[in-house]
Amino acid sequence: MQKARFKTMQAALPQLKIGDVILVHTKGYWLSKLIRRATSSYWSHVALVFDVIPNSTNHPDVLIIEALDRGIEIHRIEHYLRNPKKYDIGIKRIPILNDQERERFRGFFLDAVDTPYDFSRLFSYFTKKFVNKIFGTEIVNWITKHVIDIDQYVCTTFAQRAFYLAVSKEKRDLVLMRKKNKQLNFLLQMEEISPKDYAESENAIWLFNPHH
Repeated sequence: MQKARFKTMQAALPQLKIGDVILVHTKGYWLSKLIRRATSSYWSHVALVFDVIPNSTNHPDVLIIEALDRGIEIHRIEHYLRNPKKYDIGIKRIPILNDQERERFRGFFLDAVDTPYDFSRLFSYFTKKFVNKIFGTEIVNWITKHVIDIDQYVCTTFAQRAFYLAVSKEKRDLVLMRKKNKQLNFLLQMEEISPKDYAESENAIWLFNPHH
């Protein structure tokens, strides 16, 4: 496993940039348990750094944007950091992004605020393994394509879409979190994605990982 750049969250926070990926493990919450079980992942949620605001303290105010059950919202990362008994946090970065590309995120973020959460896609994650075992991959992919609504998001698809639209065409393969697979068409490559894909992606490096 790739070694994280920073050993502590306190060291990582001042170095955060717009577009850095926040991976969340929520302890004791039934929905998070279902997501982890369905996706074979330690992580159950993904958010993105929206802004890093310097202040008079040692650590900046870090605003994150995330797709929640209420829709896409902006919050402070402190919501997670103040509750270590409830949340584990990891941070990754796509290193090829330049400052101009990071700024492009803002337009996409603001357009997406208050977009509804895609519960039907979340449900498809839970049933995918069962359907695949009984009916096979082709049926699973057909169902997935008919479930996906590109005007709505879950946390992982929101982040992936933002990365893809922020960079130039020649760099887009380098911001995809899923590995290339002949069975995946473009829609599935972009939209059928889990927190595990972010954690394992070689296109993103670890800044902080509580397990390193």
